[in-house]
Amino acid sequence: MFFSKKKKIKPLEISLLNFNQEIFESEEPILLNFYADWCQPCQVMKSLVSRLAKERGDSRGKICKVNLDANPQIASMFEVRSVPNLLFIHKKKVHLRQTGLLPYGELSDIWNQFLKDLDDEIIV
Repeated sequence: MFFSKKKKIKPLEISLLNFNQEIFESEEPILLNFYADWCQPCQVMKSLVSRLAKERGDSRGKICKVNLDANPQIASMFEVRSVPNLLFIHKKKVHLRQTGLLPYGELSDIWNQFLKDLDDEIIV
C-alpha cells in the first residue's frame, strides 16, 4: 500500500526580493497578512491565516505574509501603521483592509466574499 505525502500548504513569505513577482505582477486575488514577531495578536492571526491557506489548498487566490519589521518598505508602500493588518488585493489595488484580530470564521467569510465579488465582477 502506498501513502502519498500530503503537500503542506502555507502562506508565502513576501520580501523585497519576491514582492514584484508575487504581489505587484500577480493577476491572482491576494490576501496579504502583515505581522510582527513581537505582536501577540499577530501570532494568533498568523496561525489563522495559515489554517485558511491549508484548508483552501491550491484553490484560487494567493495567501501571503509580510514581516513588518523585516520589510518596512513594503509596509510603507501599503501605509500599514498597525498589526495585524490584512489586505485584500487584486490587480495592484487594495480592495479591502482589515486591522486587528479576527475570528477564523469571519476571516474565511471575508476571503470567500472577496473571491465571490471578483467572480461577480463587483470588484474590478
